[in-house]
Amino acid sequence: MNTPADLGGLDAADPADRTSAYTTLVVAGRASTPVFLRGLASADADVREKSAQGLAETGDPAAADALADALSDPEPLVRGRAAQALAAIGDWRSLDALVRTIDDYPDVLHAPHTIATYVLIARGRDVLPSVAPLLDAPQPITRQRAYLVLQTLVSAMPEAGGDWGTLWQSLGAYDPDGRDDAARAVAAAKWGQWISVHCP
Repeated sequence: MNTPADLGGLDAADPADRTSAYTTLVVAGRASTPVFLRGLASADADVREKSAQGLAETGDPAAADALADALSDPEPLVRGRAAQALAAIGDWRSLDALVRTIDDYPDVLHAPHTIATYVLIARGRDVLPSVAPLLDAPQPITRQRAYLVLQTLVSAMPEAGGDWGTLWQSLGAYDPDGRDDAARAVAAAKWGQWISVHCP
């Protein structure tokens, strides 16, 4: 029987026990929401991350406000999972959350992907107006991720004409790593204009 302090084993000393507890909680579905919500308030960052991930798996809208609060967590992995969970729930704040956390949970095997880039791409072209401003972000890695989302989605759009290279050149040959800040800003602005026309 759970008590208010019970984290269902997510805080077990043995990592294998934590994994087993997480699996059990996810299988239990939304009945585990109270445990995951308590986990979001844990002092242990791993527990907070797993709790946000669990809420993404179970998709309980009752967790939306707590997940929105978790977007301010000091740990980027927690923020990334919280944004993923908001998207899984279908919360109205999820698109902004994904854009805000685009750098927060890198896929170390498939750089420059992050949890957010995968979810943004899965959501489709409607995310492009929100992603486009990141093409002129201060950090190159943020620009790379925004460009990855843009290229993946635009390449699949009929409006791109089936020729990414030609479209890319016509809009200023945007390079997220380019050293010419002015040229990059011009190209980013052209992409923003193109997206405003084709993805209103």
